[in-house]
Amino acid sequence: MKKDMFVTAGLCLIKDKIAQSAEEPAEKSADVDGTLPDHPVSVFEGLPAETAKALRSRWQEYEHFRQDLNIRLHEIAARIANQCAELEKNSADLQKMKEETAKLLERLEKQPELDEYAPDFQLRLSDNYRQLEHLRIDLADIQLPTAEKTAVNQSAKNLFAELDSVTFGQMFRLGAAFMLPLILAVLFSGLLLILAIFLTFRVNL
Repeated sequence: MKKDMFVTAGLCLIKDKIAQSAEEPAEKSADVDGTLPDHPVSVFEGLPAETAKALRSRWQEYEHFRQDLNIRLHEIAARIANQCAELEKNSADLQKMKEETAKLLERLEKQPELDEYAPDFQLRLSDNYRQLEHLRIDLADIQLPTAEKTAVNQSAKNLFAELDSVTFGQMFRLGAAFMLPLILAVLFSGLLLILAIFLTFRVNL
């Protein structure tokens, strides 16, 4: 009984010291973790040399890829904007042509029907025929810009398609064919020059 009382009294005496020693490391670790540097620290400073080098290379690759993608997106956006502007212009032109065509159709439908039994049949036939001629001329004026634009666009598309389908060997052969007369002229001139020099020296001898 006396032994149990001695252990209990001893534990009571060191209880406060145990609690204090348990709190001190926690406070110290909190002070260390909570301390902030007075200047920004780069992530590369805490890495090995090889790892830092690989990470910097990866960073540069990312920046180049980002810049290239940015340029491509700007180019595509500019092309889309140009196409949108062209389509809007074409839409306005087509709307105008639609209105003019509707007016021509209304004029055609307002033409009176001819009656062969009417006394002024020949006069009405002449008037209607004259009106049809005017309608045909107005219709040609409406269709002409569209036809010209279609022909220009079609020729440009055909030219680009032909250029895309031409291989390097075909282009080389075409270039050689175009340059062949010039090459022959240079060779012929060189031969004439050599012959003239040879005859000059032979005559002097």
